[in-house]
Amino acid sequence: MAKFVAICFWMLVAIVSIHAKPASPDADATITKQEQEVNPDGSFSYAFETSNGIKASASSTDGAKIIGEYSYTGPDGVLYMVRYVADETGFHPEGAHIPK
Repeated sequence: MAKFVAICFWMLVAIVSIHAKPASPDADATITKQEQEVNPDGSFSYAFETSNGIKASASSTDGAKIIGEYSYTGPDGVLYMVRYVADETGFHPEGAHIPK
């Protein structure tokens, strides 16, 4: 279960970092807000915001199904918002920019 949470977190980090340009001001971004709660029963929640406008949050009541969202401003200046469910069937993102 903890491995599943870690994999989902690093997938999120990878997705967000794909859109960052090397040597940009984003390279100096800092975390401005961070909250997390991890419980013995496997439930958890986390949220963070960065100085360059990235926001992410996720939670799970049982550790098996994670519901979350993240947003960032792309290189084109557009704010991208993604909501997702990650469970035993995979990662299921939804967003205005994601084909259905």
